[in-house]
Amino acid sequence: MTDTQVQNNGVKPATKQKRNRNLPSLSLTSNASDMSDSTYTCKVDNSPSSWDAIPINAVFSLSADGSYPKVKIHKSKACDLRTGESIAVGGGRCYRVFF
Repeated sequence: MTDTQVQNNGVKPATKQKRNRNLPSLSLTSNASDMSDSTYTCKVDNSPSSWDAIPINAVFSLSADGSYPKVKIHKSKACDLRTGESIAVGGGRCYRVFF
């Protein structure tokens, strides 16, 4: 027998248990008719920026009018705010959007 087998006696070492945090849940809306319409006003840069130059969590658009905004969530990923889908990005130019 090896030293580790003698020390453990075939019993697995105790593992740390996760503490459950009590976090509040998101409030739900039952259907679309219960939702209200909203309009946001934002500012859009006049000149495009390099993808690498914008910080993570920055809002941007691929068009100069700021339509279809997206959020940079990683150095190589963005999230489309309309669909919620992530998009792989290798580089390019985009327009910063400021809400």
